[in-house]
Amino acid sequence: MNSVLSLLLAATLAAPAGTAAPAGLKDAEAVLAYLRAHPGDVSLVTQGIRHNADRRAPVASTIKIIHLAAYADAVREGTVTPDERVPVARWNAYHVPGTDGGAHEAALKRLAPGVTVTLDQLVSAMIEESDNAAADLLRDRLGPGALRRIARTPVGTVNGEILRAFGGCALPADACLERHVAGGGKTTPTLPDFGRQASWAETVTRVEPGVLHRVLAGLRKDTLARRHLEWPMRQPGADPGRLRIGTKGGLLPGVISEAMYTVRPGERPRETVLVLHRLPEETWSSGARSYAHQQFIVRMATDPAFRAKVRAALK
Repeated sequence: MNSVLSLLLAATLAAPAGTAAPAGLKDAEAVLAYLRAHPGDVSLVTQGIRHNADRRAPVASTIKIIHLAAYADAVREGTVTPDERVPVARWNAYHVPGTDGGAHEAALKRLAPGVTVTLDQLVSAMIEESDNAAADLLRDRLGPGALRRIARTPVGTVNGEILRAFGGCALPADACLERHVAGGGKTTPTLPDFGRQASWAETVTRVEPGVLHRVLAGLRKDTLARRHLEWPMRQPGADPGRLRIGTKGGLLPGVISEAMYTVRPGERPRETVLVLHRLPEETWSSGARSYAHQQFIVRMATDPAFRAKVRAALK
């Protein structure tokens, strides 16, 4: 299953041909071992477990479920419509080249737009490809207050933060992005090494994982939001009759996160938010390659014995 990732350090993930991924977070058991060894750098919120649920943490692109919730609210209230037209040129102007692991280009390829896209297509790019430009444009369209009410904390512009940290802009993040958009999206930052990016990743929008868990539970019940989050079920090999998944992941240097709900026939739905941060470079790189955190969440949802092991490890 493809993962929805927002990358700043794409080069870190590129290994020479024939090179195996580092043996860090290689599978669900390795994630469990990491949780046990680094409880202070981990948040896990699911039915029966609330580990660091109220401690704010950087969650990378998983924050975009806040944007999705604000969008769903706005559609329900009639302040926006899914078929609202957005100029592709404006969307492109929000993009900061070289900073999202190719997400923006992948979204354009999938949608193959003409002069405009619909607002709903923009939201799909934010969730499926994890396009930062789509998230920031949507935030501007809805207003930052709409996101703040849901997140219980200010939610910044992803690309504004990047421009302020690495694009030579000394203004507040929102102003940096506004200037970038007005200039047609021409600024291309020079990204520093992993260590500096990881330090920066700890400073961007931080939210309580427990809040994300509450938001995710609400989105699971919302028809519009569910259609976006359950995009993996439209991929080849997916079997919604056996296990239905809705998910949004995030990846920044040193941070791996996921908000996922799982639905199995005859069982109660389960929502899980997992955040790993302050990860060493090799550990982070291996997890970004293996998607072991997703395996961990699915195994928790489908294996009661494994779930009991996780609960015991975090007591």
